[in-house]
Amino acid sequence: MLGPTIALIALSLALGWAVLHRAGVYPADWSVTLLATGVVTCCYWLFTKRRDRAPAVRNWLRIAIWALPGYIALQLVPLPLGVVSFLSPARAGLARSLAPVIPGIRSTPLSSDVAATVLGLFTILGYIATFFLVRELAWRWNASCWIPVIPLLVISTLEGILGIYQFVAGHLAHASGTYTNYDHFSGLLEMTFPLAALFGVALIRSGKKSEGAPLLPALAACLAWAVAGLLLLGIACSLSRGGFAISLCTLFLVIALSVGFHVSSRRARLVGLLTAGAAILVLAVALPSQQLIGRLVLSGPEGAGEKASIDTRVQLWQETLPLIAQFPVFGCGLGAYESNFLQHQRVAYGYRIQFAHNDYLQALAELGFAGFAILLAVVFGVMSQIFKGMSRLAEEDRRLLVIACGGSLAAILLHSLVDFNLHIPANAMTLAWIAGVGSINGLD
Repeated sequence: MLGPTIALIALSLALGWAVLHRAGVYPADWSVTLLATGVVTCCYWLFTKRRDRAPAVRNWLRIAIWALPGYIALQLVPLPLGVVSFLSPARAGLARSLAPVIPGIRSTPLSSDVAATVLGLFTILGYIATFFLVRELAWRWNASCWIPVIPLLVISTLEGILGIYQFVAGHLAHASGTYTNYDHFSGLLEMTFPLAALFGVALIRSGKKSEGAPLLPALAACLAWAVAGLLLLGIACSLSRGGFAISLCTLFLVIALSVGFHVSSRRARLVGLLTAGAAILVLAVALPSQQLIGRLVLSGPEGAGEKASIDTRVQLWQETLPLIAQFPVFGCGLGAYESNFLQHQRVAYGYRIQFAHNDYLQALAELGFAGFAILLAVVFGVMSQIFKGMSRLAEEDRRLLVIACGGSLAAILLHSLVDFNLHIPANAMTLAWIAGVGSINGLD
């Protein structure tokens, strides 16, 4: 297991670099992570024999995964102007508008921002490499299935400690760790919080089954739950309304799934869910600071600013719809939202708008309905494997891990309705990591 161990450590360092350097939002920092991920992945595949590899991904899902970078590459291919006029009239119109300064344009790519789309293509390839490599590593650690998520817990715990210190010491109004935005800091913690919570449950249950002294598993479970508590506290200190609410809902979801599949008695199931609901309600009341409560209820002078923020996001969503209609089928190009949104922007007119604050609307604008359909197929394929694992797996350890992964993915996918967490490289790479672990452990 030396090879998988080295690969896991190297990939963890690559992700840790991105998290440490402002979540990889700057290309110079993110390029280091991309390069390291590519090198680790290539080395692993070159030196791993075929018989030691994980079962292949289902054919249609594999096709969908590789169709995504293929589709983005298509956006970069220079096509005859007549063809572009048929495929994307708005893009052809933009090319023709350059005739006074660049006469004789005969071809143009579908993307209206080639440099951004090239970076986006390599970024997507990095996420795919992470997904497949973690999937392989998780298969190799089938007997100790929680090992591949431990690096995520370590990274997020360090971020959580830093964020809590920032908030308690008064250095920042919002805990944000090494991130530039507190909502995205919360996004990282949201994804790893269910993993820590159910890791403790798995340790307790494994301790009950072991013949030796249960003290060590009990201590390890307490440590895992302490990490979960620290992550939830970090989310609360970030003052992210969506992050805090989604984390509590996710906690109830994973508990409900764990209890629902584990307990056969309907009465015991109901009692367990009511107890969990009451405990989470206590957390919802006791944990938030006065600042977070103010943001949640939108009251007071700070609440007025938050109401303006919500209104601004709604306007952003509304003004993104004409951009989607302008490039309906093939999109304006991955990463080209900012340059194309200017003609539709009415809100916050003095500012550059890089993101729609809704990952799904932005994906529609940049990829069009054709690319968005491919993306949905990938998400559906991964989630369907996780859902099957929740209901079919007999092995308790793996079933709990799959439930935790499902909760993590659900949390970030929900948060992406009102933010752009999936456009933050470190968070998207973490999502690919968890998807790799969940999909391979979801196999019967």
